[in-house]
Amino acid sequence: MDHMLELGSAMSRFAELAGKAAGDESVPGCPGWTVRDLAIHLGTTHRWAAATVLSGQRLPDPEPLVTEPIVEWYAGTATALLGALQAVSPDEPVPNFSYVDERASFWVRRQMHEATVHAVDVAQALGIDEQEWGLAPSIAADGVDEVLQIFFPRMTARKQRPDVRSRIRLVATDTQESWLIAPGDGEHGPPLQLHPSLDADQSVSGTAAELYLALWKRMGPERLDFQGVDGRILFDGPTTP
Repeated sequence: MDHMLELGSAMSRFAELAGKAAGDESVPGCPGWTVRDLAIHLGTTHRWAAATVLSGQRLPDPEPLVTEPIVEWYAGTATALLGALQAVSPDEPVPNFSYVDERASFWVRRQMHEATVHAVDVAQALGIDEQEWGLAPSIAADGVDEVLQIFFPRMTARKQRPDVRSRIRLVATDTQESWLIAPGDGEHGPPLQLHPSLDADQSVSGTAAELYLALWKRMGPERLDFQGVDGRILFDGPTTP
């Protein structure tokens, strides 16, 4: 997958959808936020990621510095992020919040999924039909992988450890991909991601988008097929920030 190409597409999609909004629409996936709040958050995150990539330094959480109109400001932050990422080698050492894969390429993938999930947020806020969200199965499957690799350890470090009680296989029925997760080491270790060829105790199946959006709490778990109770316990609990 060309993460850089998909990042550009995701940011363009967000800008397009945000441009259709009045700005005061409530965002179901981010309780208490409006579409305007979401655009400010995402644009600020793009600026922070761009600054991190160009400086090679671990930077504090940013303060929003915005100009009007917000959608044009957001488009500028997207352009700045792409410029920063194109100015460095994908393998250039760049820190990140997860302390995993600390290279510039991490930020391409991370910001792609940040923009993808938030584009879904705006689509939901606008009442757009799910078939028109524009979420490709390949993007969703990559997002499932990112959650397991990056956010399960991240949530564990934040004292919100995902509740994995047995070996659980996640199966994307449309892309034919699967992931195997297991309880972590000891009481405080993050869940483990094992080779998918190993045996599982239970399973959770759905399309890649259903798994992805359920992990990000943008879709309820009711549409997933749970073989065993442990998968439902996992999806009902904390999985992402």
